[in-house]
Amino acid sequence: MKWTVIVLALMMLLCTAAFGQMNPYSTSAQGSAPTPSTPSSAASLGLQVPTDIITSTQTPTAQERTQTLMSASQDAAYASAPTVTRATATNPVYNKMIVPTGGYAPNSLYISYAPRTVASCNLYANLPLWMKTSGTGYIWFYEWYPSGMLDTQYAGYVYSPSWYKRWFFADTPGWHILQYYCNGWSNYAYIYVSGPGSNWVNPNPSPSPVPYPYPYWNSQITYTYPPTGHTYYSYKSTTSYGN
Repeated sequence: MKWTVIVLALMMLLCTAAFGQMNPYSTSAQGSAPTPSTPSSAASLGLQVPTDIITSTQTPTAQERTQTLMSASQDAAYASAPTVTRATATNPVYNKMIVPTGGYAPNSLYISYAPRTVASCNLYANLPLWMKTSGTGYIWFYEWYPSGMLDTQYAGYVYSPSWYKRWFFADTPGWHILQYYCNGWSNYAYIYVSGPGSNWVNPNPSPSPVPYPYPYWNSQITYTYPPTGHTYYSYKSTTSYGN
């Protein structure tokens, strides 16, 4: 009997450890943000890395880089699909609505264009995120990194149910899971960030201590890097980049 109890206890410990490895995502939100449920990993959901890497020419304007949330519209969200990927705009593989435990998410979150919720992009890419809120309230935005670290940002207060836009910056290779809260949760959105094709990529990455430098503009702009909360400044430069 004693050995049976010991064996059962060991099995329970092994199961607990295995569950922890399957669900490594933190739920420790910063500040007064609502505590999210633990998201399911891409692997546990059977999500494959999308073969069409989104290389949208859209980039945030200098003004957008200083904002955490912008007003948008349904037409803009659906029309933002790049011409070469419009055929995937209704692909059920990339438009899965994965919701938190309980099965209810009154708000919607899309990647690059609506109604896409699963996408891939290259490292250091910028992708627009489209948010359809069902009501008013404070918006908290959540991003789980491949390491399981949770970054929480306060995005602002919305006074009416509508469409809103913000930007995703691909700073770390691997799967990123996104979600927001506005008097209710949104669905999860999954983005796979690919590293440079000819370079080795750390299989267990963590956020870089500094952001990838944005292009220089004609006026000073600021960028707050989410994992550290540090604000970086850029200045006008006569040096040409990207060519």
